Amino acid sequence: MADTATSNTLKVGNVTFTAAELAKTFVTYRTQLIIQPMLAMDALLQHCSVRTGIRYREVVTEMSGKFEIGNYKKDKHKDADINFDGRVLETFFGNCIEGIDPNAIYQSIWGSNITKGDGLKNVPYVVQVCAYIMKKLGERLYDNAFTAKHDGTNFDETAAFFNGFKTIIDNDIAGTNENKKVYISEALHNLYQFTDSITKENAEDAFTDFYWSENLSPKLRKQQLKMFVSDINYHYYTVAYQTRHGSLPYNQQFDKKTLDGASNVELVPLSNVPKDFMLLTPKTNILLLYNQKTDDENYTVEKSLSNHYDLDFIANMFFGTQFESVSPEVFAVAEKKATA
Repeated sequence: MADTATSNTLKVGNVTFTAAELAKTFVTYRTQLIIQPMLAMDALLQHCSVRTGIRYREVVTEMSGKFEIGNYKKDKHKDADINFDGRVLETFFGNCIEGIDPNAIYQSIWGSNITKGDGLKNVPYVVQVCAYIMKKLGERLYDNAFTAKHDGTNFDETAAFFNGFKTIIDNDIAGTNENKKVYISEALHNLYQFTDSITKENAEDAFTDFYWSENLSPKLRKQQLKMFVSDINYHYYTVAYQTRHGSLPYNQQFDKKTLDGASNVELVPLSNVPKDFMLLTPKTNILLLYNQKTDDENYTVEKSLSNHYDLDFIANMFFGTQFESVSPEVFAVAEKKATA
């Protein structure tokens, strides 16, 4: 494959396009291209709720308190113990400026259609190039969705761009969140801790012991829930279950879609979930946060400043994760106890 370039035109294989054409394409197809990172996160996205229009910070307030009705007493009175706790829905503003080699992209997507959705069907090759770039950004967001830890001094890595789900949980356990308060603990009935790592021998017990723990709220178990687990821990669960119950007449398939004995719990094995970690919550409570509505989120392509053959891809975007509530009625997390 012979590739040529001038200061304004790039020829990749039998396709010729310009930096200006790529830049124009991003403007023209902005609405369709801006969702490509979300589509690349589909394995996670289908199990979470999405909030758009979150630009930097919004606060959702949760009211809690203890109210009792008791036997009649004429002069009964006490001050209501009402708490108003705000959870910050925060997206972080980040950017990406990368030199790209059109030939490398051409070789990567040639013969495959990585665009999704009716809006990007039967479009020029240049749109496929743009969609490919956006998809790669989404893949990195997916990889770090649980473990990312915001570090304002690290400008290069997605892992330091935002706070992932487990980072938020860790801060709520340690009281190192914005309010300096502990929101997740065994005493609050939304934390379950276990001693031994999950293996093929104990995985079935680990999953069911978490769900049926007497310390968890019975109200939680009455709902349709997602149990987020690592793909390797899920594998251990299916192996353990098959080993124990392989001869049962109803056990006709290796994969387990729901927790045995709890058909309201969908097992969600993901490669980005840490090992020895389980999260139990409704889909409505676990949030992926985007903006996607203002012009400061923009994507452009310009002629490279460093050489005549490459292009510079420039992206600005907002992203974050959060839980609407960590109340024991809608949230529980399990993790291995830290050893001294």
